Amino acid sequence: MKQLNLLLLLLLPFLFACKDECEGIDCLSEDAFAFTIKSAENGEDLLFGSNAQLNQEDVEVYYMQNGARQAAPFKFEANYVVVALTPEVTAYYITALDQTDTIRLAVSSTGPTECCPRTQKVEDLTVNNQTPNQDSWVITLQR
Repeated sequence: MKQLNLLLLLLLPFLFACKDECEGIDCLSEDAFAFTIKSAENGEDLLFGSNAQLNQEDVEVYYMQNGARQAAPFKFEANYVVVALTPEVTAYYITALDQTDTIRLAVSSTGPTECCPRTQKVEDLTVNNQTPNQDSWVITLQR
């Protein structure tokens, strides 16, 4: 019995030393924003509605870098378009139906740390210099 207690006493520090310091930490990062385009007349979703008038070829998403247009990576999901954030880019342009919207972002970055890779947080977002009035992370553009 003394040997078992001695063994436990010797092993106990090693068990605590192996504890994962990062356990339970969420490394959440905002790496994208989403949008859809709706009719200004009737609110119908022009991209994903039952009578959608736009498809992927009708939408251009880009940003400006050194005076030249750079295509922004985006993909169509079930009900919205997701645009991947590019580091150091603060303004994105979305063109559809001969109209361009400007999405401006203020993004803060932290890390990397011992537990998390570099993470981003969108601190501010405007659409055509206006703060969007919505409860969803999906930006609604009007046409």
